[in-house]
Amino acid sequence: MDTSRFSKIKTLHDIKLEKAKLRYELLVAENRLMENFQAIEDMATFSSVFSRIAYGFEIAQNVYARVMDISDRFSSWRRKRKKKKRKDDDYDESDMD
Repeated sequence: MDTSRFSKIKTLHDIKLEKAKLRYELLVAENRLMENFQAIEDMATFSSVFSRIAYGFEIAQNVYARVMDISDRFSSWRRKRKKKKRKDDDYDESDMD
C-alpha cells in the first residue's frame, strides 16, 4: 500500500476523502477475490470436470485414430512393396531358367 498519500492529509475533509478511497479500494479488492473464488468454484463443478474428461477422451480417440490410419497406410505400403519385390524376384528366376 502506498503511504505517501497520507503525508498530504492536512484537514478533516482530507481524512474523510482518504477514508472513502480506502473503502472503495477494499470493495474492489473484495470483488476481485470473490470473482476468483467463483471461477475456482466453476472449475470444480461436476459438469465442468465431466466435460473436461470427455474432451480429453475425445482428443485421445482422435490421436489413436490418426496413429492407426498412419499405421495402416504404412503397412499397406509395405505389403505392396513386398508383393512387387516377390513378383520381380519371380520374374528374375523365370528368366534364369
